[in-house]
Amino acid sequence: MLPRRGLLALLPLGGCAGQGVTRTGFLGDYEALAPTAANTRDLIFVDPAYRPGEYTHFVLDPIVWRPIEGAPARGDSEIAELRDALRRSLATALGRSRMAADEAAPAPGVLRIRAAITNTRRANWWINVPVQAAGIGLAVMGMPGGIPPPNPGGASVEIEAVDAASGSRLVAVVTYANGVPWAPTGYVTRFGHARRAFDLAADLLQAQLSRQV
Repeated sequence: MLPRRGLLALLPLGGCAGQGVTRTGFLGDYEALAPTAANTRDLIFVDPAYRPGEYTHFVLDPIVWRPIEGAPARGDSEIAELRDALRRSLATALGRSRMAADEAAPAPGVLRIRAAITNTRRANWWINVPVQAAGIGLAVMGMPGGIPPPNPGGASVEIEAVDAASGSRLVAVVTYANGVPWAPTGYVTRFGHARRAFDLAADLLQAQLSRQV
């Protein structure tokens, strides 16, 4: 088992920094987006004229890969995996209250969803697992541990819902999530915490699309 100073030596191997809100230009205009009382770390916009009951269907545009400057490079297979994961998260969340439209042709009552992945962080199990195991061992021996896994994953996204017929923006969210101790499997899978970030982002979008302004 690693001694405590061995654990500390692993911390610099954590790699890239955590996630945060991004402004890549994907949404075009960010001036109207701002934190809310319920979501203080996110950027959110809801058109005051938006009425949830007027939209019964949604269509998902292809997920865009739009990394910020300095974001870790990803291979083609990883990008495809991440794009598919965000698409699945959005389809699941939006499907709770609306039907998926058959095609993207402009039509009344259809929300067109545009989404971009703007940053990702990959968890490294070979760093996290020894730290987790050693921390548990120290606790069992009655010694202070208190060192979280140093290399959690995460992701940042920018999403908007527009009227499919007019193209006018109705709702937009810029959000992110980093790995957390209560989602431990994310520390030992490459993009487990990134997928959790996508689920949270999709839920946030769905919440804004469902609330009355």
